[in-house]
Amino acid sequence: MSSMSPLRRVVFIALFAALFVLFSAIQIQFGVSPVPFTLQTMAVALAGAFLGPRDGFLSILLVYALAATGLPMIDGRGGLALFAGATAGFLWMFPICAFIIGLIVPRILQTIGARNKTLAFLLVLTVMEVVGSLLTYVGGIPWLMHVAGMSFEKAMVVGCYPYLLPDLLKNVVVAAAAIALRPYLPSLRLLRRKGSSAEPYARQA
Repeated sequence: MSSMSPLRRVVFIALFAALFVLFSAIQIQFGVSPVPFTLQTMAVALAGAFLGPRDGFLSILLVYALAATGLPMIDGRGGLALFAGATAGFLWMFPICAFIIGLIVPRILQTIGARNKTLAFLLVLTVMEVVGSLLTYVGGIPWLMHVAGMSFEKAMVVGCYPYLLPDLLKNVVVAAAAIALRPYLPSLRLLRRKGSSAEPYARQA
């Protein structure tokens, strides 16, 4: 978001970092599973959609940097050991997910959102499901298998299957929020500014 003032960028990054910390604190434990249910993926998706790729990525990275110093920023915990524990594979994927969502979702909202909100909602929801949820399991499940000594089937039972429906519900909320707040998204304003700045060059060509 280079077209924004440095102060506004910092404020937005800090705001969504705080949102990630808050949503991390909301936990429901499923039995003996080492993977609690949280709203973390919801915060990641919101950061990407609202801030765009770079600042969405940085907002999650800011939380990790503070947590690495020992501050209880993630699930009420901190320290470097957090990034090598049973849920570390999921944590590693979150900044990547925010970055990819930030690349795709604002463009969907810019090109389709104003003309067909239903189609835009379905496309955004699809991106949230594939990138914001399913991609996290690509990193999370193998690492859970490694750390906990689980088979693939066991890791899926304790670390994936119980969360698929809650993930879908969270993504529905995020997609609806992105559609409803489309005119206010900083990431979308950036795309418009880029388009307007590129237009004179296109005319000269």
